[in-house]
Amino acid sequence: MLRMISLLTIGWLLAGCAGHAGHPVYPRHADIPPGHMPPPGECRIWFPDRPPGQQPPPGDCRELRYHVPPGAIFVRG
Repeated sequence: MLRMISLLTIGWLLAGCAGHAGHPVYPRHADIPPGHMPPPGECRIWFPDRPPGQQPPPGDCRELRYHVPPGAIFVRG
C-alpha cells in the first residue's frame, strides 16, 4: 500500500511539473499573481514567458485541459 501511494505521489508530481494532461498547478509553483488566478470552477492556460496581461482568458476546464501546449501550465481556479 505504501509503495502504491509513493508511486501515485511521484506520478502526480511529474504530471504537475509538466503542466498539462489536465493536472492542476498551484500558483506557488508557477508565479501567477493572485489577481490572475482563474475564478473557482474555471481554469486557465498560463504561459510562463508572457506577462500577466498577455495571458489567455480563463475558461471551461473540461475544454482547456486538452489544449495545453508544451511549456504552458494548466491552472485550476
